[in-house]
Order: sequence, then structure tokens, then C-alpha cells
Amino acid sequence: MKQIRFNRFIQIGYPLLVYFIVYQLGIALLIDLLGDKYGKLTCLLIAGIVCIFPMLIIYKSIPKLIPEPFNNNAVKGYILWIIGVVALGVLSNIIISNTGLVDSSAGFDKASQTLSDGSFVIKILCNCLVIPILEELLIRGIITGQLYLWYGFIPAAVISSIFFGILHNNIVQFIYAVIMGVALATMYIKTKRLSLCIVAHCLINLIVIIFS
Repeated sequence: MKQIRFNRFIQIGYPLLVYFIVYQLGIALLIDLLGDKYGKLTCLLIAGIVCIFPMLIIYKSIPKLIPEPFNNNAVKGYILWIIGVVALGVLSNIIISNTGLVDSSAGFDKASQTLSDGSFVIKILCNCLVIPILEELLIRGIITGQLYLWYGFIPAAVISSIFFGILHNNIVQFIYAVIMGVALATMYIKTKRLSLCIVAHCLINLIVIIFS
């Protein structure tokens, strides 16, 4: 039993370690080398693209949720899931943005400056494509999926959402990411389609960029 628990810890821990080494440390290194010339967001984009490859390799090698064969009757349900999650994301963003936490969080201010340090095209590519794909592979595809297979719905949704919040490294985005993490985890577990989570995540970020 102890060996099983240890193996499960490794299966969750090493993808997170790869993420922090390749993506987080990669960002820091690239910002030091290229940040002044190309902008911090470009550095995030490069690090994110590089990190997607090991995440894909890990995702393909682990036990995962297998969806039912695709059929046209399920499309309406998938669309409703996406609309619901996106609506929750936009609403949560509006509510949290109007709290005192935003003004008092130095970490959120730093993150906002980094995520806006680039052209509109770079913002779209980074925030609405690369980062959602990377985070959904790691958090939902790898972590939520395995936790669900081992422990069931509630532990999978809660634990993976906490990890999702921690990745964002400030209290404002932590709260928002935990809320959205539960919603995205629920959609993934119910539909077993990681692609829906990626689409919803991309749309939420796109709406936030457009209206901000």
C-alpha cells in the first residue's frame, strides 16, 4: 500500500516538477536574456511552447479518462458545458476584479504587467492558445484525470484546483484559479474530453483580454 501511494505521488509530482523546471525557470532565464528586447510575454510564449512537448509525452503515457465515441447528439451538451464554464469564468473575473484584493496584491500586479508586456498578437498566442493548452494538459489531463481514477470526483476536483491556484503564485489569481479549476475539472470528469477544457480556457482568456 505504501508503495502504491508513493508511486501515485511520483505520477503527480514529476509532471509538476517538469513544469516548474521547463516553464517557470525557463521564463526566468528567457526574461534575463531576452526580456528587455522582446518583452516578458514573448518569453512566456517561448517557454510555454517548449513545455507543451514534455507535457504531451507525459499525458500520452499515463492512464487517462476515455470519452464515449463522438456523436452528434452530444454536441449540444458539450456546447452548454463550454458556455456555462465560460460564463462562470467571466462572472468570477468581474467579481474578483472589483474587490480590494486586486489593489493590494503586489503579486497580481506583477503578473498583470508580465501578461500585458507584448503586442496584441503575442497576447492572443500566449494567453489564449499556448498557456491554456499547457495548463489543461498538466492540471486536467494529467493531475485531475489520475486523481479521479484513484480517488473519485471530489478529491480530484479539489486537489487539482488547489494545484491550479498555486501555479498562479498570487492570492487574486489563486482564488480565481481554484474556482475555475473546480468548474474545469467537473467538465473534464463529466465529459472526459480535455479538448472542451482547452476551448473553454481559451475563450475565457480571450474575453478577458478583449474587455481589459
